[in-house]
Amino acid sequence: MRGLFHLLLLPLLAACAQTGIDCNLTKVVQLPIEVQAHLLTVPVGINGKWTRLIVDSGAERTTLSEAAAKRLDLTQDPHSVSHMTGIGGSYAHPDVLIDSMVIGGVRFPISRVPVSTLNFDRNAGLTADGLLGADILLAFEMDIDVPHNTLTLYRARHCPGMRPNWPEPAVEVQGITSRKDRMLIPFTLDGLSGLAVLDTGAQGTVVGIDMARRLGLTEAAMAADPVTRHRGAGPAIIQTHVHQFQDLRIGPAVVTGPALSVMPNPAGMGDALVGEDFLQGRRVWLSFPTRQLFVSPVQQDMPR
Repeated sequence: MRGLFHLLLLPLLAACAQTGIDCNLTKVVQLPIEVQAHLLTVPVGINGKWTRLIVDSGAERTTLSEAAAKRLDLTQDPHSVSHMTGIGGSYAHPDVLIDSMVIGGVRFPISRVPVSTLNFDRNAGLTADGLLGADILLAFEMDIDVPHNTLTLYRARHCPGMRPNWPEPAVEVQGITSRKDRMLIPFTLDGLSGLAVLDTGAQGTVVGIDMARRLGLTEAAMAADPVTRHRGAGPAIIQTHVHQFQDLRIGPAVVTGPALSVMPNPAGMGDALVGEDFLQGRRVWLSFPTRQLFVSPVQQDMPR
């Protein structure tokens, strides 16, 4: 079957060449990643000054913290107000005007960005000034190489049979779908199937309240579970129970006995958020335009 697939693919690739479609991999920018408090951060230039933004595929838009907007002396635009929802609830704030945004040496044509109350945990060593969001990231094919601390953005290719150009093995996660600007990944938790938002801006994988209820998990069942607090976009700091499940399966990964936070409200997250704990130690290729996700296996991955 594999030989037949390649034979069928060759005419399609030839057709791409004949119609002038460029299927070559074209690098747009490459950035150094610094992991801070289990979050991926990159340098971004705004109005000629360096800031540090969290790589956040789960954020609707690239956003600055109120403190960063003040430090950069950015002017509010009273005619443009952003309304957004995050883990910390809904919020609205006037956007701020910027003259330039430079990412990896490339100037992006962005003239305003939203501002938000971002409850970063500074005590954990997080020095981020905001979020590098889906409005920029998901326009590209993304190579998130955590082991080698680099983020590379490539021009999106709409060609058949495209795969990462890695020397490492790359396992494709099947069944990727999307909702608006969110990439949804199939997963199973204790045998129940769901769709999770791939959120590179989440420190850990979080289970939504609707998924927990479908699993029969009640407040009484979680009464003895430890409690933790989550910070993020929005004014509130959310308290959650951390429940131990039997197993979590995402693509090639099988995690036995995961301890996952259960979000007490929907927060627009669907069944779950898959966070940086899944990315840890992996190389991840994410293409929102073509609905593709490839991951490099790690030692703790187990066969199904």
